Amino acid sequence: MNNDEITFNIIKKSKKSLTAYEILDKFQIIKKVQPMTVYRSLKNLIAKSLIHKSSINKSYLLCSHSHKKNHNSFIAICKKCGNSEEFLTDLFSSILEKTKLKNFKLSHFDLEILTKCRSCQ
Repeated sequence: MNNDEITFNIIKKSKKSLTAYEILDKFQIIKKVQPMTVYRSLKNLIAKSLIHKSSINKSYLLCSHSHKKNHNSFIAICKKCGNSEEFLTDLFSSILEKTKLKNFKLSHFDLEILTKCRSCQ
């Protein structure tokens, strides 16, 4: 199993989003590697649209889509516990694509929504 596959399996088996160092800790149980190895794998998996990175809590989560086409990511993040979940909808895409901005094209974007999960409410 190569490094990308190990990293992907760690994220796939997790019930919550993981930081790079949480992934590294789990990776070290399987194979001793440097942090840059995990970061390279994360970059490769993002490029393949297999995972998403949350900019808000600096964590990685499995993509919930079928990967038949590129898509915009919509992630809900709990303000209290940090858990995250990807939306499976094109609702925001259709709204934002109709928005006219002078300096931006909104056909490809990532959207993160801070809220509270059901457990923390």
